[in-house]
Amino acid sequence: MSQQSYLARHRQGRLYGPVEQPIVLRSGFDVKDFTYRAQGSLRPELDLAAFDRAPLGPAVLEDLRYLRDMERSTMGQVRSVVVSYTNKESRVAAFLTTWAYERHWIADAYQAVLDAHGPHAGAPQPPEHSWVERVETALDNISPMVDSVWTNFSGEAVVAGQTARGWSQEASTRAALRMLERRAGHPELSSLLRRVAEVKATHERFFAEETTARIRTDPRAERFARTYLTFAFHPLRPVGLSHAHARRFLRDLAPTVAQRRELFALADEPLQATPGTAGSEPLRRAVEREWRLSRYAPHQTLPPASRSARVATAPTAHPFPSTGGSR
Repeated sequence: MSQQSYLARHRQGRLYGPVEQPIVLRSGFDVKDFTYRAQGSLRPELDLAAFDRAPLGPAVLEDLRYLRDMERSTMGQVRSVVVSYTNKESRVAAFLTTWAYERHWIADAYQAVLDAHGPHAGAPQPPEHSWVERVETALDNISPMVDSVWTNFSGEAVVAGQTARGWSQEASTRAALRMLERRAGHPELSSLLRRVAEVKATHERFFAEETTARIRTDPRAERFARTYLTFAFHPLRPVGLSHAHARRFLRDLAPTVAQRRELFALADEPLQATPGTAGSEPLRRAVEREWRLSRYAPHQTLPPASRSARVATAPTAHPFPSTGGSR
């Protein structure tokens, strides 16, 4: 780290990072091309009449509502970025603008499928109003004020934490899409989920390349990435979505131990393959936390006392709390 004065570093446009490092980190991802090729509405690609001929089951419709709500949570996630140091990174900010745009149209496609099943199929999921959610909401309301201060003091290294979260979210969502496609067994829904997975793969590639490039050059960036992936983070449950709905969604996707192992492996393996994030296992750890919280939630049945052994190739967790047989 150069010992230049505060003013000299400020004039060079790099107040917190090393002077010898380029002012704007450039990974191999072409943000300009990404914005030009942004995915708009998916409705023209849908054959909604196929759902009249073969409607989706109630459990699959609930899963689709949850996926829609996940995509609709985008602005809450963007808000936490634009108030932080990360908003100073022009490439990241430009990507997130198009990322939010594409997620809007993904949610719109899910809504179209739900509307094809009647006016009540796409009704919003009711909030849980548990004490855990009330605490989360209160902290979420405060976080923009806090993040705008401490992240700017922390500097550029904090960007790796936020991109690492995006990487885990997109990898976990793609894993969930794959599991849902298999369980639904509906050709038209499979076509939509595969198309969405293609869009998600591009999002995942950006977050992966940005995170990897940062943690390779800055040990502080690696520490922020690991912290962001483990502290109060659930890749498949953004703040504002019900804990109960998240548990039900995961039970539907992976009702058996073998399927849970597969889901965790699909979601966490991309980060496991990178030295800077290996061992973080965000989805598995998040599910374990959900299981512990469910013991204090009303109307939840405790899982069996026995715990599946953890294996190296596909880590497992406590069984999801069950309120009955698999859907």
